[in-house]
Amino acid sequence: MKQLLINDVPFNVQDVAEFTTSEEEVGLEKRILNNGEKDKQIHQVKFSFSVLGEKEYHLYDSFFGNTHFNVVLPETNETFIATNVSHSTFYQGSEVSDNTEVVFKVTLSKS
Repeated sequence: MKQLLINDVPFNVQDVAEFTTSEEEVGLEKRILNNGEKDKQIHQVKFSFSVLGEKEYHLYDSFFGNTHFNVVLPETNETFIATNVSHSTFYQGSEVSDNTEVVFKVTLSKS
């Protein structure tokens, strides 16, 4: 498990990946984020983490509702500002209870 620091909040994350894609590879959604620049390279960080219970679910769902984040990768000391491309949640059952494990999958794009 690795750690990220986002807006001064530590996250123990699973499956963290950094990658660069061209504008054409990722489609219309990213062209809108980059004001129509088709040849711009997009640097993204994708990661997942899990929380337990309804309170934690709502806390982190609200946190990733923000649009801009200060991100620190402790392993490399890299710091950058990122925008939220997407975040999604997965859990078993029809609703979240105090005993439900909720997995968040987040994609941030370096600004």
